[in-house]
Amino acid sequence: MHILLTLAVIQTVLLIVPGPDVLLVSQTAVSRSRRAAVLAGLGVALSIGCWAGFALLGVNLIFQAFPWIHTAIKVAGGLYLLWMGFNLWRSSLQAGAEGGHSVVTAPLGDWQALRTGFLTNISNPKAAVFFGSVFSSLLGAGATPGLKLGAWLIVFGLSVLWFTLVAFGLSTAPVQNAYLRARKTIDRVGGTVMLGFGGLLLARE
Repeated sequence: MHILLTLAVIQTVLLIVPGPDVLLVSQTAVSRSRRAAVLAGLGVALSIGCWAGFALLGVNLIFQAFPWIHTAIKVAGGLYLLWMGFNLWRSSLQAGAEGGHSVVTAPLGDWQALRTGFLTNISNPKAAVFFGSVFSSLLGAGATPGLKLGAWLIVFGLSVLWFTLVAFGLSTAPVQNAYLRARKTIDRVGGTVMLGFGGLLLARE
């Protein structure tokens, strides 16, 4: 039980630390709708579940045997984050051109929101490396199937819970109204952060 509790603490800290996933769900919540933000968060959680599952199955060994696979995913992910950052900057310029009379953007379609969340997280293969190192140190080579399943459920369940809380907390009317008043600045900051994450992902070996 203490192994699973330790894993829960590590996963909670990992989720709370700001990154492209939190930024995406937050941006969707304040600029789109609660439903779109929840689905984007679910997409992120599904991707986290995939990486955690891959780690339990030993995908790190595949990355070590075929480094080009890791590199290809990393490059594609970096380009995707750069594209998202560019779109946020373009949105901020359009908001400025409208003279500040902005309204909350029409909600994303369910599939589009889910897909965007999934792609944002799956674009970083370092998640599999992270989970692989955590699982190997906490679970060990002799972990039972039940313990592995419990670890996966904790990672996935906490991810769903956290991003749902973010979606609900930031999609309230006061927060959305505050976003509308500062939309241009927020979009530019968010776009710059996304561009930074994408650039770092491409630059790291």
